[in-house]
This record gives sequence, C-alpha cells and structure tokens, in this order.
Amino acid sequence: MAEPGTGQVRIRQQAIGVNFVDTYFRSGAFPLPTLPAVLGGEGAGVVDAVGAGVDSISVGDRVGYYFSPGAYAETRLLSATDAIPLPHDLGSEEAASLLANGLTAWGRLHRVHAVKPGEIVVVTGATGGVGSLLAPWAQHLGAIVITPVASDERVGAAQALGVKHVVVAGTGQLAKEVSAAGAGADVVYDLVGRATFYDAVAALRVGGTLDLIGTASGVPDIDASALERRRIRVTRSSTGDHLPDRATLLQASEDLFRAWREGIFGTRLTRTYPLSKVVQAHQALEAGISEAAIVLVPDKA
Repeated sequence: MAEPGTGQVRIRQQAIGVNFVDTYFRSGAFPLPTLPAVLGGEGAGVVDAVGAGVDSISVGDRVGYYFSPGAYAETRLLSATDAIPLPHDLGSEEAASLLANGLTAWGRLHRVHAVKPGEIVVVTGATGGVGSLLAPWAQHLGAIVITPVASDERVGAAQALGVKHVVVAGTGQLAKEVSAAGAGADVVYDLVGRATFYDAVAALRVGGTLDLIGTASGVPDIDASALERRRIRVTRSSTGDHLPDRATLLQASEDLFRAWREGIFGTRLTRTYPLSKVVQAHQALEAGISEAAIVLVPDKA
C-alpha cells in the first residue's frame, strides 16, 4: 500500500459500512467519476501511517469516516480532514454502521428542521438505516414522532425502536394519528418515496417542512403548485451540505456518540460479512432480508 501523501493518513481497516448508495454506484444508477473505482464510503480502523502536515492524528489512533470513496479495502488512504476520532467505548463495527446514517440524521434534526419539543414529526422508513436513528432521536428531542410502516408485520420493528406512534401506511391511520396530536405535522422526513409520500404530505400542516431524503419505493410525482399553495417548504440536501467544515463534523460526531452512549438508539444489531463476500452482502441489503446493519470486515489471514 502506498505511503500517505501530504494531509493524508493510512488506515488499517477493521470494519467497512455497507450502505444502499453503494448498490447505486455498483449498478451505474449513480455514475462514478473515474474507473476503475473502489466502492464504499464508510469505515473505521487504526491509523498506521501519517503524512506530512498532519498534526492532529497519530499512528495508533482509531478513526472512522462517513463518506470518503474507496472504503472496500483492507488498507486505504484517507484525507486527515475526513478522519473522525472514535471514542474508546465505540467498537469499529458499530462505528462503521453508525457514522453515515447517524450524521445524516443529525443534519436533518439540527440543520434542515431544528426539532423542538411538542412538534409533530413524521418519519417514513423508520426501520431503515437513517430512519432507525432519526425517529428515536427526534422523539428524544421532545417531538411527537409518528412512523408509517408498510404492513402490520412491520409495526413491531418500528416499536422496537421505542417510537410510540406507529401506523400502517395506506389505511388512513396516519391522518387520524396526526389529527389526534395536533393541527398537522411540522415536518415530514421522507425516506421512502412513492409508497408513503402522498399520505405523509397530506398530514403536513400549512407552512410545514417536507424533507426529501430517499426514494426506496420509487420517485413520487410531486405537485409543486399544490405544495406552494400550502406554503410547504420542500428541501433536498446531502449530508455533506450540513457538515461544511471540520469543526461542524467533529461537533456533529460528538452529538452522535453522546446519543449512542445514552442509549437513544436502543440495541442496534450488526451483521458482518468478510470483505471477500461483498456480493452476498449487497444481495442481502437489496433483498432487505436483515434488520441488522451490514458491515464488511477484512478476511482473516
């Protein structure tokens, strides 16, 4: 492996996060800037070499990162500005499953719409990677969190997150639950798209916020004029938009680690695959056969 250049560190990786966006890059749905390319953007490990100009990170430090292409490797180079110091009580596998989704949730709760106690918050896709952190975190901040799920069979998974208000999408339950809580949802964090979009939008109050994060069930048809008449604020953004500098990244990470340490996210399951079995890991992710976060670990020698 090459030596780190100026401003870089070299990491001996202990765990690599597998996220749905990785499958988009693999399939070509999201174009890669150059080929050949190494997939993956999230991981954690131990620094084993430090390049010139790096004075805040030392050999032996444990670090993670949330979106830096080139993660699917045993050893990699990383810009020191992307490296996040890991607390001693957070394992590398947990870190590799937490950073990307957790920092995405942080940006939504603290930058897109600063959630306040008593607000009504609708989170679609609450049993997915981002949603499983965003929903209980919003509830911890004092919001009334309502999560629509696809079927009766998914209710238990959402309730296991500690969310108090779980409804089945397409049954009218969401509208009733929101009406019972107040005049309408202050914000909808939409991670699902078409399957839950229309009921969720209907639940918004006049002047509410619609945050478009994901489209797992397909891209919905958005009636922009109808939203404008209701003064709905529509937002689309990437996680990086909310972490514009290293100081913000480190502050957001500390907030995330604190929330994890306080047990806000409950018991999070992690399913590991050897790096050589990345195909099977992607197949499991796309099939949705595991409730656990999927993490790759280097093959044993």
